Amino acid sequence: MLTDERELNRICQRYRMRVIRIQPQKDFYLLETNRGPKELRVWPRVDVLRWSFMWREQLARQGFRDVERFIRTRDAKPYVVSGRKGYTLTDHVRSWVPLTPTVEQANLSGQLVASMHLAQSSQSAPAAVELLNREQAQVAAETERVRNLYDAFTSRSRLWRPEDKWVASQFRPLLERMERGTRLLSPEAFDVTSLAVSHRFMDRGNLGLNKERIYLRGFYSPSLSVQQRDTAHFLRDLLFCGDGAERDRIDAFLDGYEAVKPLAHSEYRLLLAFMVPPQELWQTLQEYVHSASAGQLEECDTAQIAESIRRQQFVDELLAHIAQRAEGAQRGHVV
Repeated sequence: MLTDERELNRICQRYRMRVIRIQPQKDFYLLETNRGPKELRVWPRVDVLRWSFMWREQLARQGFRDVERFIRTRDAKPYVVSGRKGYTLTDHVRSWVPLTPTVEQANLSGQLVASMHLAQSSQSAPAAVELLNREQAQVAAETERVRNLYDAFTSRSRLWRPEDKWVASQFRPLLERMERGTRLLSPEAFDVTSLAVSHRFMDRGNLGLNKERIYLRGFYSPSLSVQQRDTAHFLRDLLFCGDGAERDRIDAFLDGYEAVKPLAHSEYRLLLAFMVPPQELWQTLQEYVHSASAGQLEECDTAQIAESIRRQQFVDELLAHIAQRAEGAQRGHVV
């Protein structure tokens, strides 16, 4: 984060506080003030900042207070715009615990996320169809990179070691999944009127536990997408909690979500579409091929590829389970 210190001090003077120290963090500035620790964030896109403020306020007006809100300036403004950037101030809570939810908490989390999505749907934002087109284009471009790397790898097959042939065999199912993901993300496959915008990334870190209460927190990235993408990312995160209760948590989350915002069959299909491309397998194959091509044989680890395949099997089981729920939604009930 590179922001002029004088600019930061000028922004801080807009608030009712005295700044004692400014500490740069990964994606915000931690302020030690006479009113407690605060987080100052820089928004490169003012349009996203304004939209993010509006959905938070919409939630608050609906009675959902467990969400991070922006502290107002001396002149009662919820954020500061200077030049082409925006700035927000929030309380810094040192005791946040990333949530690994119980089944009951997962249900409540689903309700909170659905309420957030409803609030986001009521605000103006870039066209959701355009964002879905962008997602499809990114998967298509990534698919082409997979194909090009495979072609380059097989062109030197005469130099392969025994394990290289096994690695090469993993590319075909990977390509099939990537191509399927591209097809499934086509806007023509959905009722585009049901599409709505959300922040692009959501995981368990966006659901913080503080004093036994679950809070919606974070969502400061300038990247936007359709709502099913952040839900898909969150479900993958839930899947790898690692204590054996993952399926119950995911069902509880989706039950809670649908209690507030029912999902149509087409929305389930879009949720599945975002979960089809096996990004982890692609990453490990890519690392292996680059190491092998560079002659760095000590870094050619097939164990990581095998582990990514094993994890993908868990994702496939989840996909099949969500597909069953989707069929239930089409028949008018959830299984």
